[in-house]
Amino acid sequence: MDFSTKILTAFLLLIFLSPALVSANGGDQRVVENKYLINLSRAPFTPRVGTKTSMLASFVDIAKDKLIAEDLIVRVRIAKLGGIDSAKREFLFEKKDIRVQGGVLGFPYTFGNTGLHEIFMDFALVSNPQKIYESPDFLMDVQDKESKLNISRFVIGFMLSSIVGVILGFIFGLWLGQRRT
Repeated sequence: MDFSTKILTAFLLLIFLSPALVSANGGDQRVVENKYLINLSRAPFTPRVGTKTSMLASFVDIAKDKLIAEDLIVRVRIAKLGGIDSAKREFLFEKKDIRVQGGVLGFPYTFGNTGLHEIFMDFALVSNPQKIYESPDFLMDVQDKESKLNISRFVIGFMLSSIVGVILGFIFGLWLGQRRT
């Protein structure tokens, strides 16, 4: 396999892998009192109004580098940030006393309006419920409903970019082949 074929193969592989990377689920992490780590992942990565967003929170003991084995009592709150130049929070959702076993909490939520939302996750160990660990908020930008045309545009854009990528890769390969001779 010569050099230009290797480059063309790598280029084509990158083109076909990029959609998988774009659709991956995302997550954020927050450290609580330098003892615990909360990881909040969501699917889809970009929450949309009226579409259920599945969230998964994992609570990790940093010193042990493992999920917290002890049962937890968790409170989840979701707030909508106020208007421009406003520090007010409007809480849209609150659920208290959620018992979590094994350090993992899954919950769905359907956002009702667009804009920035904060998710707060406070927790306590069952062995010491008086000590409440408050994590920094997780910030999510909720987008408007996706129009049906966006899927068609994505497919057309993907196909066009793939074709352009193949053509450019072919031209680049020919150019390198001529340059080497």
